[in-house]
Amino acid sequence: MRGENMRLVFLLITLVFSGGSAAAYNAVAIDDGATIRGHVTYEGLIPEADIYYMQKNPRVCGQAIDAHAGTRSVSMVRVHERMLRDVVLLLDGVNEGKPFPKDFSDFAAFRSRWCTWDPRIGVFVNGDPITIINLDPVVHNPIGYETVGRARLNHFNVPLHMEGLQFHQPVELRKGRVLKLECLQHQFMHSWIFAVDNPYFAIAGDRGDFRIQDIPPGSYSLTAWHPTLGRQSASVTLTANQTLEVTFEFR
Repeated sequence: MRGENMRLVFLLITLVFSGGSAAAYNAVAIDDGATIRGHVTYEGLIPEADIYYMQKNPRVCGQAIDAHAGTRSVSMVRVHERMLRDVVLLLDGVNEGKPFPKDFSDFAAFRSRWCTWDPRIGVFVNGDPITIINLDPVVHNPIGYETVGRARLNHFNVPLHMEGLQFHQPVELRKGRVLKLECLQHQFMHSWIFAVDNPYFAIAGDRGDFRIQDIPPGSYSLTAWHPTLGRQSASVTLTANQTLEVTFEFR
């Protein structure tokens, strides 16, 4: 069964996380692994938040921390004392190393809380399932798409009519590494999901900090990606048991 029929089946059953296309990655024991740690900073004027009027469900959506007087204020660039959050760090070109964490599927699990997708940033292996759970007593209509040039390629568009309903379906990105998650009922709900091909990733914390551990010695490209500020990269060479400090600065 293929196409739309397969999509419907995935909506009705819960799939077991299987690692999907991560099969190309070989998990082995790492005894002398290196560590990369550091911060992501932001220099310059912070863009103003986008203001949205709550046209639907203001009683529920108005309980969010960014709600005020019938509006929602959504900052796409979140900075605290020059430290930038919502950045994915990934070592490219690692074909062998530590296994994916047992809770890896949690990085691709999104929940609605007061009409906000949580988390803002997630990761998954391309082709693996993404989970979306409605925890609000209102209708949410999650839509996931990737942008190809000026075109938008939709991967799912599924209404969750009541609290407790969930969506669970594999997603195969065709062109890029980023899936955008929105809600057709509430235009201020935004999240992004970045496709990784190995477990050597991190998501910068509230203060821009990150750490990637148990890295096999070698030379790699370290990518830092932010959904609106773009992508940077740095070449790194690691020796056994080394700890390397790296800082990325976005503007």
